[in-house]
Amino acid sequence: MGGDDARGGLLCDDNVLELLACQGSHIDADPLYLDIMKKLRESKLLLREDIRDHDLLYIACNPATLMRFEFLIDWCPEGLKTHQFFGRPLIHARINYCPIEWFSIFLKTALNYHPNDLGLLFQMDDEGQTACERAFKKYGNDKTMSAIGELIPFDDLQLPILHHVAMHAPQNMKDFGSRYPSATYFRDSQGRTLHQAKLASGHKTYMDDPMFFLEMSDEQMREIDPGNDLYPFMVAASGETCDLSAVYSLLRRNPTLAHRSKPKRRRKRKRK
Repeated sequence: MGGDDARGGLLCDDNVLELLACQGSHIDADPLYLDIMKKLRESKLLLREDIRDHDLLYIACNPATLMRFEFLIDWCPEGLKTHQFFGRPLIHARINYCPIEWFSIFLKTALNYHPNDLGLLFQMDDEGQTACERAFKKYGNDKTMSAIGELIPFDDLQLPILHHVAMHAPQNMKDFGSRYPSATYFRDSQGRTLHQAKLASGHKTYMDDPMFFLEMSDEQMREIDPGNDLYPFMVAASGETCDLSAVYSLLRRNPTLAHRSKPKRRRKRKRK
């Protein structure tokens, strides 16, 4: 039916693959549809590229289709991060079109597969908006933070969430900082402290927040950023915009750091 390209009618106008991913309004139907999808995969009638081409990850992210959602993610885990739905990353699309319960399902799964990306909560869309910002606008700050707190517990934190906020959503630091105070003392996957992450983010400037630089301890001044092997004054001097006021303030505190940053010259041995 429909020729070889339609795989026996699976890809006709009423796309059977899409229907298999979302049909069944009750959770008891989930294993039945899942069994069919497994058999189609074994017969090579359901292909890995179908997951992207027919938006199956997006369609299966539903309270009634969790088993199918997990089956597709196990097969294509990077799809959570790379696939799009109508030009939006999947997490943004879920926020845009669905209630907060469906957003929670996606975030819970993404945290399992992409913990270093903190569940794609701060993934940006084409307009430069993070998923977190989109959720705040759609559901409200308190409701969004409550949903996040159920998945990333406020009192039993295992992930450096404030580092991600500092890098991608510093305007929301109060919302997260007030709920995750223990994350202040974490180091991220690169070994950075929260202070180092804030400086490396490029969001801190001397004109906007001079106390951030003036209140740095002597130890913080001397500690090399493990993410880029640079002293704080060098981090302030790098990036897209060089903050000369910050560089001057940091070097004035400890000018010897400028000499330490220079590589030692090796004397050439004379040939005998």
